[in-house]
Amino acid sequence: VICKGYSKALEDALKIVERMSFPIDTSDRAQMLNVVNSCIATKFTQRFGNLMAELALDSVQTVTVQHGSGQTEIDVKNYAKIEKIPGGAIEECRVLKGVMFNKDVVVPGRMRRKIQNPRILPL
Repeated sequence: VICKGYSKALEDALKIVERMSFPIDTSDRAQMLNVVNSCIATKFTQRFGNLMAELALDSVQTVTVQHGSGQTEIDVKNYAKIEKIPGGAIEECRVLKGVMFNKDVVVPGRMRRKIQNPRILPL
């Protein structure tokens, strides 16, 4: 009797969710930002809500892979990493498309701080 009640409640909940749902165009950036903002709206992100939504949307779009069969794969665990660099502010956060290398300056007088157009071979 109890299991039948839970099954009936599940069916009713699914019907309600189906009536409330609406399609979303994933290529429309404004609509996607609205969805992300509604998901992450908390007291902490009230101040930085737009920045956090932009970062989240940019990072997901960066690692999205379109397969030939019409399927879309979003594998954040294998293709994205959050790297915290001490001394920065939240407003300075960026999504980098590519590979990032971080090297500490060991000998300040002899090591260059910035290298323009480096040639790097990741192994």
